[in-house]
Amino acid sequence: MTPGFQIFRTCCKRAKVSPENYHPTKDGKSKGDGAIKAIARRTWIHIEDWVYLTILGIVCAGMAVLLEYIISRLNQVHLLAYGEVDKIETGWRIPATYGVWVGYVVLLIMGSAACTKFIAPLASGSGFPEMKCVLRGTILKEYLTIRTMLGKFLGLTLSMSSGIPNGREGPLVHIFAAFAMQLSRLAAFTGIYSNESRCSEMLAAGAAVGVAATFSAPVGGVLLSIELTSVLFAVRNYWRCFYAATWAALVMLIVLPAINDPYLDIQPQYQTHFPTGKAFAAQELPLFALLGLFIGIISVLFIKFHRHLVLFLRRNWVCKKVFQANFFVYPLLVSAVVGSITYPELLGQFMAGKKKFLTTLIDFFAVCTWTDVDFGPICNSTITDNYNGLHHNVSIFVSLPVFIVVHFFLSIFCHTMPIPSGIIISSLGIGAATGRLMGEILAVINGGYVWSGSGIAQAIYPGVYAVAGSAAMVGSVTHTISTAVIMFEMTGQLVHLLPVLITVIVANTVCSFFEISIIDSIIKLRSLPYLPDLSSGSSVFHLITVGQFMVTPVHFIHKQSTYREVRDLLKEAPKISTIPIVDSLESELFIGTVARRKLEQFVNDKIGKEFSSGRASPDNGPASPTRIFSIGRLMNNWRKDGPESVSSVEQGNGTVTPYEIAPLESIHIDELIDLDSISIDETPIQVTARTSLFKIHWLFSLLSVSRIFITERGALRGVVALKEVREAIQAVNKGELKPNQEIETPDVPRNRLASIASKAVDYDSDQEEDHLQGRLEIVRGAELTDAHQKSVHSLDSADPRHFVLPHSSRMDHMTRERNLSISLGVLARRNARSRKDSDSIV
Repeated sequence: MTPGFQIFRTCCKRAKVSPENYHPTKDGKSKGDGAIKAIARRTWIHIEDWVYLTILGIVCAGMAVLLEYIISRLNQVHLLAYGEVDKIETGWRIPATYGVWVGYVVLLIMGSAACTKFIAPLASGSGFPEMKCVLRGTILKEYLTIRTMLGKFLGLTLSMSSGIPNGREGPLVHIFAAFAMQLSRLAAFTGIYSNESRCSEMLAAGAAVGVAATFSAPVGGVLLSIELTSVLFAVRNYWRCFYAATWAALVMLIVLPAINDPYLDIQPQYQTHFPTGKAFAAQELPLFALLGLFIGIISVLFIKFHRHLVLFLRRNWVCKKVFQANFFVYPLLVSAVVGSITYPELLGQFMAGKKKFLTTLIDFFAVCTWTDVDFGPICNSTITDNYNGLHHNVSIFVSLPVFIVVHFFLSIFCHTMPIPSGIIISSLGIGAATGRLMGEILAVINGGYVWSGSGIAQAIYPGVYAVAGSAAMVGSVTHTISTAVIMFEMTGQLVHLLPVLITVIVANTVCSFFEISIIDSIIKLRSLPYLPDLSSGSSVFHLITVGQFMVTPVHFIHKQSTYREVRDLLKEAPKISTIPIVDSLESELFIGTVARRKLEQFVNDKIGKEFSSGRASPDNGPASPTRIFSIGRLMNNWRKDGPESVSSVEQGNGTVTPYEIAPLESIHIDELIDLDSISIDETPIQVTARTSLFKIHWLFSLLSVSRIFITERGALRGVVALKEVREAIQAVNKGELKPNQEIETPDVPRNRLASIASKAVDYDSDQEEDHLQGRLEIVRGAELTDAHQKSVHSLDSADPRHFVLPHSSRMDHMTRERNLSISLGVLARRNARSRKDSDSIV
């Protein structure tokens, strides 16, 4: 037996086929065709994730390289046009250069705003707050479509090319997550798209690729994406994120230098050259902690000012009348102000106006000292001339504070414009300038050196303070620690590991004590359904029970419900996405749940078939994965979905909805509903009314569920969703919900937090609606992979395998078991009480 045949037999054995199937038949076809397909299918199952992640990493890195290439070329066009106009020797030189500089910035920003206005309204802003909610299980309508992805890519290219203090990390996370979603929809990766858990894991990998491609830092990018977008992260998804991020960083490190450097000099993005073992002295460590304190205070002010500015733009009647009613007025005004301030012959002369924002980090991280000191390396004029004015007579102790203050406010104003924008890179520049200023002050005070422990003079390197300050600013604003790892990868050195960690931890501690992170602040401002963290060290959350804030009574159906009752229930409760099922009205024993969409389809098919069967648009259903690349599917993703309201079908010249068929009702409308034909979830998450708020919060965070049902001895008593838990946490933090309060009777309709919620600050009420940022429409209570199937349509094309499970026998058996359990419990308590009474008599 040859080795090749042995390998063939091994493959057949693993594929559970026989080698004899490969003999040809009478018609000339081989029986091995099915075996070959089986082998290929099993092989593809093992390598599907690897192929998917490889494509994800390489293609996303290519998109990042293309973005960087276009930005660099547009920046060169800006500087070239300014340089040509600057050669004018007449009195028109100043107006001409000002017009070219400001006009170019305004033109690109208006183009970016036009992308969010006409192409993809959801492309504005960052991507971290929304992805944090998406990965928790919230579905945002049209947020991960091809249309939004292309609109955000084009808008980000224009906004970054304008040179404003803007970041790309958040938008890239959004773009790459959308690409990961669209890639999973291809027929070759249907196994990923059809599985909600795997789809969520691939979205997390796309977010990691976005951060890694921004900083060319695969390790720090994965860690930062986890910190920013996840509360609980599955370790099994680690390798997916690292594998895709490694491919992205590899392509970035190879292709970008090949474009910019003909000698292919592969090195980190901001390579530093601090001397090993001499970058800092032990006496400087308290100074790094002091720098962390200053950075933490600046971060608190940064987050507070950003939130108050957004609320001011929503509430002030002048802003509402001018900016909210006219979309392009606000970006036009802000871009004109930013262009005027950064004009190289105004304030731009003190903060490297001719340099784009990102390139200033190289100056701040320089190993030399900007000031003349007696000890240590001194920078040449090529760096300092960018910051000491047109006549080079302004001290850096004036220009650096100007840089910090100006970019502090410009970064916030630019982030409130309706354009794709990130907050991390702009924070890097502010932190680096703050660290550089402190390092230069210490160098001047001490003559450029400090005495080491061995009595040897050691130079002070302000660049180390700049590196620590930039990592601390980003870490404190976002409440993360992994920014230190990103800084190590960006600079290519670990000699400053201890100062960076100390600065980041101190700054993070200070900021988190006074303020929430900028990501959570934006989530609150946009009213996204995200669960806030519990206050650390507080025991009150263990004493609050879910019975104090659950919603009761609950809408449900039972085995004796008729189609008419179910239809009326769906009409009376249009916002309920999951319907509970109980055994009967008397016992209310909880059986399971059914998705509203499936119940609507079933009812319409039964009592309104003549109006809904065969009329549903094929775009509402899942695409049939028959080809690797489907133009129709891409066009379907590009096209905006219809409204999430109940669909209607044409009937003659008018329109008839599924709820308006009363005059033409079917003969089945008063029959009992056939629960055997409905796909029922028999294992919903349920707890008792005495479960603590801490456990409820943990269950929501761990399982990413949309609701939890409350039962008592098997009987349905209430339900809690993210809204109730979030309001309960806010009420506890404000002292309005206290432990050991009497639980109201479940028979009375109530929501204890209704009055409390009305007193809370509404960041997104109708009177304060933000028309600048695209309003996110939340699709509640649906599976991640079925977000596009919200319209009501017939079940004629549905898979019958979903409706062949007989539930009646199992429901009866579960009812008998629960009744028996309740009876045994009552009997046990009665016996215990009798024994207690007899003991007391004795």
